[in-house]
Amino acid sequence: MNARNAIRSTWGNDSLVKDGDVLVLFLLGLPNGSDFIMQQIRIHQENRRHRDLLQSNFVDSYRNLTIKTMVMMEWLRDRCPQAYYAAKVDADMLINVVALTKMLLGPKSYQSNYITGLVWYDNVVIRDQSSKFYIPYEVYSKPVYPPYPLGMCYIISMDLPDKILDVSKEIKPIFIEDAYIGLCLEQLQITPTNPPNLEQFVVKPPQEYDRCYYLNLIAVITDSPAQLVSYWTDLHRPGPACGKENLT
Repeated sequence: MNARNAIRSTWGNDSLVKDGDVLVLFLLGLPNGSDFIMQQIRIHQENRRHRDLLQSNFVDSYRNLTIKTMVMMEWLRDRCPQAYYAAKVDADMLINVVALTKMLLGPKSYQSNYITGLVWYDNVVIRDQSSKFYIPYEVYSKPVYPPYPLGMCYIISMDLPDKILDVSKEIKPIFIEDAYIGLCLEQLQITPTNPPNLEQFVVKPPQEYDRCYYLNLIAVITDSPAQLVSYWTDLHRPGPACGKENLT
């Protein structure tokens, strides 16, 4: 809940969000633990207050992230026919909503079969059984994954959820959810597109915070909800724009 509150008080509450051009929702599975009932009560209370939670019938865990992603695709397909694009964003991401919207509105017309983000190429399949990312040969036999955008933040055109769901019926699931999206895209013969400025999507920012550096980013990982709020607050204070476009 702390991560969700950090988003609600920062980029999830930006002007575009409040005006209705962008809708921010949080997807959850079921709590896992002995205090299931208390956790579920807190989730219901949180949703009564904010009305922004989507919950589905799967255990919310790292090993179930692919299930979570497919649930997201189903919801987008069934509930968002009016939208042009959707962004999947991890809870630790600081997002520049204005810059992201401008990036998507840059082309003269709506793009179809479009997915963008920080695209990884030739990512080696891990066969070391001690690794968190271990995938057995019998589950996926190729030595490298097809190109896929990192799950930290990727954007899709709204024709893709239905296509991904359809082709996923033919593909053996793996728990690495962004790589699995890559498998689906390969089957669809759709190649992920790099964003116009790849440097605006950052997985490993510099250790030292630099306001001028962050002002020009679209998506960047943060270390904690407190850091997300701190950075966002500083980026929105009155001050020099460093010759770059500001977040507001």
